[in-house]
Amino acid sequence: MRTRPAVIGDDDLEPTDASVLLQRQIEVLALVAAAAPLKETLDAVIVALEDLMPGARCSILIADATGSALRHGAAPNLPAVYLRSIDGIRPGPRAGSCGTAAFLGKPVVAVDVRTDERWTDYRDAAIHSGLVACWSSPISAPSGQIVGTFAVYHGQPHRPSDREGRLVNRFTYLASVAIEHSRLLGELVESEELFRRSFDDNPLGEALLQLDQRFERVNAAFARLSGYRPDELVGLPLDAVLHVDPGTSTRIQAELLSHAADCVTQQMHLQCKEGQLRPVEATISVIRSREGLPSRLALNLVDLTERLAAEIDRRARHEAEVARQIAEEHSNAKSTLLTSVSHEVRTPLQAIKGFTELLATLDLDAPRRQEALARINFAADHLLDLVTDVLDISRTEAGVLPLHTESVAVDKAVRQVVPLLSSAISDRDVSIRLSIDPGVTVRADRGRLHQILLNIIGNAIRYGRRDGNVCVVATPSPTEVTIEIIDDGPGIAPEYLPRLFTPFARAGGAPGPSAPVDGYGLGLMLAHGLVTAMDGVISAHNSDGGGAVFTIVLPRTDDVSSPRS
Repeated sequence: MRTRPAVIGDDDLEPTDASVLLQRQIEVLALVAAAAPLKETLDAVIVALEDLMPGARCSILIADATGSALRHGAAPNLPAVYLRSIDGIRPGPRAGSCGTAAFLGKPVVAVDVRTDERWTDYRDAAIHSGLVACWSSPISAPSGQIVGTFAVYHGQPHRPSDREGRLVNRFTYLASVAIEHSRLLGELVESEELFRRSFDDNPLGEALLQLDQRFERVNAAFARLSGYRPDELVGLPLDAVLHVDPGTSTRIQAELLSHAADCVTQQMHLQCKEGQLRPVEATISVIRSREGLPSRLALNLVDLTERLAAEIDRRARHEAEVARQIAEEHSNAKSTLLTSVSHEVRTPLQAIKGFTELLATLDLDAPRRQEALARINFAADHLLDLVTDVLDISRTEAGVLPLHTESVAVDKAVRQVVPLLSSAISDRDVSIRLSIDPGVTVRADRGRLHQILLNIIGNAIRYGRRDGNVCVVATPSPTEVTIEIIDDGPGIAPEYLPRLFTPFARAGGAPGPSAPVDGYGLGLMLAHGLVTAMDGVISAHNSDGGGAVFTIVLPRTDDVSSPRS
């Protein structure tokens, strides 16, 4: 129940009462305005009412923060032993006059506590303290919440008169004003202390700015960060210490003041007093008044010096680790290369040595002599190809492979390569199908492109399906041409795909019977290096039908030769 405010001059009060009430109300309000301790103010309220009601003794209980209990507020003339017995009383239907009034939200009158059933738990304490009658009214905040109770005690059975009711009604309102003001003041003090602790003691740089972006207040951390004393910063414009261009400053303020953003965060540089620039992350937010209008700006600064240094150090350590791993991989690759080359060289050398000894020790007839010389020549060619490819790979990795780029017609290049593979095509009875527009040209080294196509198409024939098909498709785009070599064989084993373009990696298959040595595993690695050197990309995957698909992407030209060495 909300009590109505006292209106001095109402005709329901005696003139003497109204005059005294006015004087006492002024005294209480003066204490409230002076922010006197709540107990002092409530004592003044009680003493004023007791002066107007001879024989009455009064008390005020205040609801605790949870609203679940009533604590002692003021009672200058009640026995301490009784006050201790009711301190902490919980509102309920049988909690004496005060607890019941707080529970019901309306006045409760116990004419005689000795017989009132609501006083069962507190009867003995009241009687031993000489208290027989108790009338209690709830004290309500402006919101309607019960914040306490105002009780009037008598030493004999008593029922309040109309005059007493009007007086208690007005003094209950005064108590409500005092309690509410104390609560608001307490919240204000707590809020101020919270702000002071979070602002002044914050290890991050903080500042309050006026709406024109001039410093109003800075904390100690901001002063240490900038090198200025706090009083030196007050009144300075923000751009005197923060490097931010006028356009950005105007945009930030417009976003904040128009409710477009609650806060804006941006990296800036803090101009310190000594002259050095510190990288900082600045967060600017708007502070609004009770009416929702912008009143000032809040600025938070985070020093990024150590974070950026740590990031640079982390990046450097990562790059060093990557470089170490690459160097280690290169070292291992070189060891593997040397081992593999030694192995690959040994086979043709043994063939050359064997047939040379055969020619030197036996008197062979012309056909057998011719066969031995052919074997020696084949093995020598194999060795020459091996040495040439190893040299090309070395030059490719070093970036010194000589290239003569020009405009090359893809259709013509493919048709020049296919006849060179006629023996393998015949052995495996493979059909070559071309889907290439004669006008499609790429920028490439003609000889190197032939070498790449010879290797990739040869692999498609060798590892594709016998009696199958190999398709070569060229698809142009405005800036590049995609060449696909597709076979219909079993495809590439998944575990082999990641190392497809590494040296001496062979996936197996069905090589032709005509050559005693069928490749040495450098072809795809060399093709990868050559395509990359010509600003292209090569990749491989398995098609949905199971065959292997090699994709070569090279820059497209307009059929204009442009040599490059």
